[in-house]
Amino acid sequence: MSDHWNYYSAFWNRLGPPLRPPAETAAIYRKAIAARDGRVMLYGVTPELAGIGRQQVAVDGSEGMVRNTWPGDTASRRAILGNWLALPFADGAMSAAIGDGILSNIAWPDETAGLLDELVRVLAPGGRAVFRTFCTPGRTETLAQVRDAAFDGEIESFHALKWRVAMARMPDRRTPNIAVRDILARFDEAFPDRTALARATGWHAESIATIDAYAGSPHLYSFPSLPQLLALAVPRFGSVATLDSGRYPLCERCPLIVLDRGPADGRPDLP
Repeated sequence: MSDHWNYYSAFWNRLGPPLRPPAETAAIYRKAIAARDGRVMLYGVTPELAGIGRQQVAVDGSEGMVRNTWPGDTASRRAILGNWLALPFADGAMSAAIGDGILSNIAWPDETAGLLDELVRVLAPGGRAVFRTFCTPGRTETLAQVRDAAFDGEIESFHALKWRVAMARMPDRRTPNIAVRDILARFDEAFPDRTALARATGWHAESIATIDAYAGSPHLYSFPSLPQLLALAVPRFGSVATLDSGRYPLCERCPLIVLDRGPADGRPDLP
């Protein structure tokens, strides 16, 4: 996983929504944990979420991502290398946790379940986690439909196109997991002429070329549906809800999921 992200980090500044959260989404995160922002864990080093919380610790498994995308440690925030499935924190150490698209960066369902179990462990009773998710819609498109939508001007950004290619229906795939190199292969199948795509959409060649970061990578992405995610989360948390994450390309497939850890042994919720 780290090799993929070490390489991908070099492309980070070329990315935009929905791959990166806009400012309005960061504000929603901040508001959602405002009453629980004493000690916040950030999954990954998403710059737009750096500094949310009175004290923040960001955990990432890629040295390259920390080096190239983290905006820097301060008195109230720091980034460390770590494994999301075996966090280096004591039980109940965090009042809140946030992460952007992180559930798509691990394999479904075993690693997703493992991350949620570890999250329950490190959240204090009454703590809250807020994640932006990338969810396959209930009615999926075919690759041909995605191609036609792009040439018809119905897709707002190349980064939205990448996710629609990844989520497009695959008759032989019974899992929401997909190798990133297969996303590139599907894109090349649908859009063999990148110049024609750029001409039809007005997208810059540099933006389109960001998909080449997927070449040869062994990394998997996963795009479960929202009902699939909720089915894993509900048994583990006292309360589960969803929020709109803002208005940007493909926002309808990027809800925020809000997970509240129930109180333990009669202890009150966090203030």
